[in-house]
Amino acid sequence: MHEVVISAHAAQRYRERFAGNLSWTAVHRRLVRLLARARFLEAQPGGSRIYRLRDMRFVVEGGVLVTVYRLHYRAVPPGEDLWCLAS
Repeated sequence: MHEVVISAHAAQRYRERFAGNLSWTAVHRRLVRLLARARFLEAQPGGSRIYRLRDMRFVVEGGVLVTVYRLHYRAVPPGEDLWCLAS
C-alpha cells in the first residue's frame, strides 16, 4: 500500500475500539504498521477503498485513512429492565 495519511478521526476511532490505553503517538505508529499488513478488500462507489486485516476494516479515500471499524461486534445481552424491578 502506498503512503497513507492517518486522519484524526481514524486515530480516535482506533483508540476507542481497539487500543484505549495507547498514547496518540503509539496509535499513529500502530495504525501505520497495521495498514502495511492490510490487504485490499473492495472499492466503494464513492472512490474509497476498503482494506482488511482479520476482523478490522480500514477505509481509505484519496490517500487518507478515513476510519477504522470492526467487521462485527459481540452481542451484548440485554440489561435488567429497571421498570419491572421497580414494581
